[in-house]
Amino acid sequence: GTPTQRQRTMAMTIDSSISPDAASQNNGAIATETGGNAPAPEVLDSGNEEQTINEVRTSATSSENFLIPASAVEPAPGSIKCQFLPHGVYSIIPTLFATMAWFACLSKDGCDYARVTGPIVADITNNPEIPFIDAGFLHYREPKLNPENGEWVLDLRVGCEEHNTDIIDIDGAWTFAKITEFLALVLGGGGALFIWFSSCFVFTKNIWRWAGYELLAATIFQALTYSWFATSLCHGNDGQDKCTLHYGARADLLACVMWAASALCIFCKYPREKNESSEARNPTQQSSPEVEMSNQSEGRRAGAVVDDDHEII
Repeated sequence: GTPTQRQRTMAMTIDSSISPDAASQNNGAIATETGGNAPAPEVLDSGNEEQTINEVRTSATSSENFLIPASAVEPAPGSIKCQFLPHGVYSIIPTLFATMAWFACLSKDGCDYARVTGPIVADITNNPEIPFIDAGFLHYREPKLNPENGEWVLDLRVGCEEHNTDIIDIDGAWTFAKITEFLALVLGGGGALFIWFSSCFVFTKNIWRWAGYELLAATIFQALTYSWFATSLCHGNDGQDKCTLHYGARADLLACVMWAASALCIFCKYPREKNESSEARNPTQQSSPEVEMSNQSEGRRAGAVVDDDHEII
């Protein structure tokens, strides 16, 4: 009924665990005030009491799962996770070398690999006055005479012309150089793009070295490209025809050096993941928060069970 009756009932229930006589006296007092209609105190059966305690413990244990912050949950091993520079700043060094090498190869226009001089120039251009041409693997470019100073200059705005195979012999060295040039461009560009992923994703040591093998292969193929200078175009007419390095060959030389430097950086050091490096340096500091959180969770569970046991009693 009234708040006074409920308070006395609770007091009687607590006193009953101490003295049965006090509990009977309280029951009589409550019955007198209510006219004999006071409800009997609810007594828990031993089996129900044990079941209730187990349910409270289960509830307290399951509620602890919601107390763990989401930041403490680590991704499953082997899962893909993206983060900024997971291997640190070192991974950028070979990446920049490989990218600059690839851009150096792409900067050529296809007809500026070498400068050709000799009698072969007159045969190609049908003009005996032209002293030289710039040749590539597939095309060549003729210079133009500047009437102001009488010098032969190249106009880069003028397009390239295809080689006349009736005059020029595309021998085995020429064909081999074209193949190696293509393979170097593909492997070097693919390796540069692939290693860029190390700035976002975690590379294992095998994957890191695989990128190095790809760039090393690009370096070798790029060096083999210089076999083009062994063609008859550069050694014909009893050695009067000459070929010298021009922009394209120098750009390939720069790309070869940069790809080699990138592969060397990859093989010399594997930058470990930043999380693994910090754990290796401070193993105690990494484990102490987990132990502290576990101890706090066990303390909260024990406190919740003890409080619920008092309430049930």
